[in-house]
Amino acid sequence: MVTQPSRRAFLTGRRTSATPWGHFCARLSRTCEGSVSWEQEEQSAQAWLKPARAVDVLHAQSLCHEFGVQLILLDSDALADPARPILWVDSRAEWARLELVDPTIGLWRADAGVTLWSLHQQEVGIFSHAYDATLAHQTLAQWFASPFEGSLMRSGIVQAEVLLADGTLEMLGPFGASASRPLKSLSLQKKIPRLFELAQSPQAALCAQCEQWPLRYRLDSLMPQPGASHNLAWLLQGHGGSLAWLQALWFQSPVPAWVEPESLQASLDSVDLASVRRAALELDLSIKQTLDPTGVFGKTPFAKGLESNPFT
Repeated sequence: MVTQPSRRAFLTGRRTSATPWGHFCARLSRTCEGSVSWEQEEQSAQAWLKPARAVDVLHAQSLCHEFGVQLILLDSDALADPARPILWVDSRAEWARLELVDPTIGLWRADAGVTLWSLHQQEVGIFSHAYDATLAHQTLAQWFASPFEGSLMRSGIVQAEVLLADGTLEMLGPFGASASRPLKSLSLQKKIPRLFELAQSPQAALCAQCEQWPLRYRLDSLMPQPGASHNLAWLLQGHGGSLAWLQALWFQSPVPAWVEPESLQASLDSVDLASVRRAALELDLSIKQTLDPTGVFGKTPFAKGLESNPFT
């Protein structure tokens, strides 16, 4: 994983070559207030952006879409296609805010650049409990992109503001009867039926029998247990940064009590592991194709160990 530009990187404001990549870097420097650097070697074109404001990422995504450049979350397990130019975007932000927006229900809003340490100090949701101190300086964006095991209910996430592959800034949250606002993106509205179609497929039913959800993408957010609800924000939890760019999250704190229903899952002996692997890979790729067909946010980071054993 590349984390910073090399010695050969050109600094912001330096002259660029008259190539599509040069034009991309020049325009990126002009439109973003944050720090921008880039390099171009014979087989690699990479740039780095540390946003100075949230809108910098919107400008960057628009340019990435126009020039066919991948926008990849820095210091995550996102997978970039080395055959395409890459823009690494830093989620760390001194300007990131954490605020209690509704004390009556314990609703917090946190920008993607807020650190887990800040959330822990304020005892927000899942972060109020003991956690790995080595991750204290991890940003919320990095945490949201990391694999998340177990019930999605215990995350405390209410909704997420995300930048989609088509450039739409969308609010994802409870969906269906519990939805409080309509989706703004016409493109996403058209894709929702496809996502529910995947959630109701035989492949999803097979994966739901496993002790642990075997997909990287949490399609089970659209397959809730009795008493739970659909939440589109949960679909992106653990997505590796490969489906959208996170702008902010809303948490309910403390996390609502949730009693896991009695397990109806099959034992490992009754599950065909090869069939599960095939189903999980097919579903992950189908979700990626639905939400990011041009690969703006890189490639799908499959679940760890999926190609050998989805239960490890």
